[in-house]
Amino acid sequence: MQTDWKPDERTAWQLVAQAAVIVGAVLLVYLPAWRAGFVWDDEQLITANPLLRTFSGLIEMWSGGRTADYFPMTNTVFWIERHLFGENATGYHAINILLHGADAILVWLVLHRLQIPGAWFAGLIFGIHPVHVESVAWTSELKNVLAMFFTLLSIFSFVGSNEHRQSRAAYIASLFFFALALLSKTQTVFVPIALLMCAWWRDRDSTSFRREAIRTGPFFVMAVVFGLITIWFQNRGIGEEEVVIGSFPRRLVNAGLAIWWYAGKVCLPTRLMAIYPRWRFDSPQLWEWFPLVVLVLLLGLTWHCRNRGTRGAFLPLAYFIVALLPVIGFVRMAYLRSGTLVADHFQYFADVSLIAFVCSAVAMFARRARGEIRTAIAAIAILLIGMMGKYAWQRTKVFHDEESLWRDTLAKNPDAWQARARLGQYFFRQRKYSDAIEHLRRAVELKPQLPENRNLLGLAYCRAERFEEGIAEYRKALELKESRASTAQSASVATIRTNLANALTIIGTNLSGSATEIPSEATRRYEEAIAQYEKALELEPNQPAIHRNLGLLLAHLGRFDEAEAHLRATLQIVPNEPTAQETLKEIEAQRP
Repeated sequence: MQTDWKPDERTAWQLVAQAAVIVGAVLLVYLPAWRAGFVWDDEQLITANPLLRTFSGLIEMWSGGRTADYFPMTNTVFWIERHLFGENATGYHAINILLHGADAILVWLVLHRLQIPGAWFAGLIFGIHPVHVESVAWTSELKNVLAMFFTLLSIFSFVGSNEHRQSRAAYIASLFFFALALLSKTQTVFVPIALLMCAWWRDRDSTSFRREAIRTGPFFVMAVVFGLITIWFQNRGIGEEEVVIGSFPRRLVNAGLAIWWYAGKVCLPTRLMAIYPRWRFDSPQLWEWFPLVVLVLLLGLTWHCRNRGTRGAFLPLAYFIVALLPVIGFVRMAYLRSGTLVADHFQYFADVSLIAFVCSAVAMFARRARGEIRTAIAAIAILLIGMMGKYAWQRTKVFHDEESLWRDTLAKNPDAWQARARLGQYFFRQRKYSDAIEHLRRAVELKPQLPENRNLLGLAYCRAERFEEGIAEYRKALELKESRASTAQSASVATIRTNLANALTIIGTNLSGSATEIPSEATRRYEEAIAQYEKALELEPNQPAIHRNLGLLLAHLGRFDEAEAHLRATLQIVPNEPTAQETLKEIEAQRP
């Protein structure tokens, strides 16, 4: 049996050189990420996350009170990064890249400890594979690279725990690292099964395997507990929003299709995008069962013939399937809101097995081949490495900013409603309201049940002085919000009512013009605006902007006593609010 390397100086230098090549390749491929900014969920998780600003927020991240998922280890690293780097994205990207480089080295070390040929080559390919760019160049996916780091350390320690005298310490370390992996991202619940696979691969003796199976017991307990916690958090975050996952037969069919899809991206990583086209969730047709049937037959065949040469094929296939099980649509999860079942970052943990399988096959073939064939294999391998590295470098550039990310997505998937909504938000912040309207309107067409998109579209219409269209969107947003018990009395309803009242007030002012008397239509708009402001204050009584705007409108209508009450309420909350102070002085001046 092959054991760990001998600690001689020559081998140590070789190891350092090999590790340096992997890290150097990763740093080169992800060079564009060093100059990139924040995109997508980075705003929610990092730049606009109030929990990252205080020590009490750090405590709350571990208690899980306001977090969408329970990833406290990842959030703790975000908390540290926020205090080290502020809103300078370079530091965050540097941590992701370095962790990914460490992951690639650990892939090599784990495969070597499992005595799999081509281990170093597999680590290099893992480090530069284009499908992993989303997990590295997107700051929010720190949870992937961090959880993978702890996962590989757990496997490495577990496999080594029966090789050394200090096996107990290695076993405890494996449990500890697995706990950290779960606290970073609970997709790692598959690890206990992976440990059993590693034990089966190394020890063909049934007695040894049974002993190893018993040792994985605590890992399974931890996986079940954290899996249930994640499902609870996901259901809380989704709330009453309808997330379609289909019937159980459809979920089985989609699972088979997804596994083949992910395998295809490992072997041929082309047309990568942030959001892939919608999947079907209706009743499956007969022909759609074919990929699942083939997958089951292939798995069964490699298992049946495991003692006749297919042992090395069964392990990577089984690991690949098991590592993907948490994310192929069997349970309701928030990522299914987009209508697609697949994403590049979901296969970060699973790809290791297929990469290792291909690399080991190449290494074994090259070892047995003649000199000129070895040279040809090396040339082809270098060419493929160059092509993969180039595409990964180009893909990394896509994550430079919101506009480049979503334009790339829409060029490949024009019906991605999230891309439309995010690009609409981006243009709104840039004050390019016509562009924002174009994308937000399409987002609403593709996903009409989301009130947030309708509210932002209403704002864009109003900023473009298309007030009637804006008001129509506000009304639809309110209707959607109030149709659900969980959101009917929320602060967001107060925000939408305030936006609606502001638009009604502006229309009333435009209708009044310079007339000495307020037209009846303008009066109707003003009265509805007052009603909307008052309803908003019922939900948010301490919101100064609502008090101020209502006070200004009442003062304009000559209802000075009512106006004064709201303006003084504004000053109680914001003592030096200039508009409220000036309006109060004008009211005092007009009184006899």
